[in-house]
Amino acid sequence: MNNIIATILKYAGLEGKAVIPLKGATSSYVFRAGDSVFRIHTNPAWLEQEPDLVAHEVFALRATGRLGPDVENYQLTWEGEIPPWIQMTCLPGEVRLEPLNRAYLKQLAKTLVAIHQLPVPEARYQYAPYVTKRTVPFWAVQKEMWQRAVAEPPATSQQVRFIHRDFHPVNVLYESAEKYNVVDWINGCVGPIEADVAHCRLNLMLLESVEAADQFLAEYIAYSGFSYDRKWDLTAVFDFEPDTLNVYPGWKAYGKANISQGNVRERMENIVLKVYENDESGY
Repeated sequence: MNNIIATILKYAGLEGKAVIPLKGATSSYVFRAGDSVFRIHTNPAWLEQEPDLVAHEVFALRATGRLGPDVENYQLTWEGEIPPWIQMTCLPGEVRLEPLNRAYLKQLAKTLVAIHQLPVPEARYQYAPYVTKRTVPFWAVQKEMWQRAVAEPPATSQQVRFIHRDFHPVNVLYESAEKYNVVDWINGCVGPIEADVAHCRLNLMLLESVEAADQFLAEYIAYSGFSYDRKWDLTAVFDFEPDTLNVYPGWKAYGKANISQGNVRERMENIVLKVYENDESGY
């Protein structure tokens, strides 16, 4: 990897710059050098499934306007021993997982609304759920409720816009109380705004609590003017592939080490139960 990094830095005019690995990445190698951030695609399975990963991220970053990094350089495909990579500007700020209080959740929601107000680019990359066949996880306790969720038809969307597709606290950098910056746009696409809301809600529920997720939703609705069909929570749940659910490494990387696999399984089941609570869900 050192030779690969050195070759890329030389191409980018940053030869000899210190390399600072960035925490939280699970499917690629991400590091900072100078005032740039680089992503090198080191996962052969992901590249085989999506050979245009760099092209996809370039598309997404060019659609973000001032809300995301600028593209500086990139290599779309393998060239000799050098895998696909992208260079982008480094945004200021830091990941904060505590405290996830009302002020934080309010600005988090405001940031997502701003993304959903961006001009919709040409729909080269379009949303699709990650999982189309729903199954009851082997660890489920409330199996009848899970069966109901499995049989639930997909929720419909009120609005199709440009979406981040992986919006959650680890991909948000706290610059100030009024300014959050958003990174990791590699899955950005044109799709239902509810997919972003649900994905962030699920992360907040697993990371913190249902109350935090409900507060985020209330703030999003207040800023956007949209309502929310709670059945989108189920789409997010099954996109997480519950059978293999474990603690997201990014949480531990940023200091949230008090969560176990048992915790996230219990919380995910509570999310499913919450969807079917009549008039008590906080939506």
